[in-house]
Amino acid sequence: MPLKAIVLALPLLAAGPFAMAQNPIEKNGLPCVPEICLGDSLPELSKIQWVPAQTSFKINNKVQATAERKLSEDDIKALKGLFPMATQAAPFLYEKQFDATALPALSRVTAACDVNELFGSFGSSAVPTKVGISLMPALTDPNRQAWIVTSIVREFPDVNTIEQKASVTLMLKQRYSRFGAGTRELPSTKPGDGRFFLGGMSNFGFGLSLVRAPDEEKRLKQHATCSATSKVASAAPAPR
Repeated sequence: MPLKAIVLALPLLAAGPFAMAQNPIEKNGLPCVPEICLGDSLPELSKIQWVPAQTSFKINNKVQATAERKLSEDDIKALKGLFPMATQAAPFLYEKQFDATALPALSRVTAACDVNELFGSFGSSAVPTKVGISLMPALTDPNRQAWIVTSIVREFPDVNTIEQKASVTLMLKQRYSRFGAGTRELPSTKPGDGRFFLGGMSNFGFGLSLVRAPDEEKRLKQHATCSATSKVASAAPAPR
């Protein structure tokens, strides 16, 4: 992939007012790639063409779509300990994956009882992007949870030479300096901040991540549905 094409895949590197309007480097104080930002919710996710999610194993030597994954009763029971409303989205929640098919079902999952993250992918093989989403509690009210983008990793498999990597790294530092790119010591963070890191999944690339609150697990368990589930479980007789 020519370096020029790679440059166009980076936010704001195709400089100018139009590029600025189309591909903001940040939104609501959080960093973005051209297609999506940290902190975005399900409506923004629905605008992207996601790669169909597939399970990690094959059936009769054929790849199985996650949407068709069949779970056992024990799997469902265990899953509902984490997501009490798991029913329709169960295969995706179990596999920790999402795609376009999953989004409508995920919109009906409004409570998680522990820290979680699902992953989906989009983009060409030349510029693959992996996105993580989590059902997270509002900082002010643990009974309000919402799916938001918590991580974005973008790779450039065709950037191989030292010169190419140095050029792209310099541009990334210029674009994401406010989020820690190019700094040896990261500034102090608070929950909800966005951070940049250099490095992809297996190839040269970069990532963006949302800083999570240290008490997130505690606040997730404070959701009314989770509290009720916990009380029922603790009241059940111990197995003999």
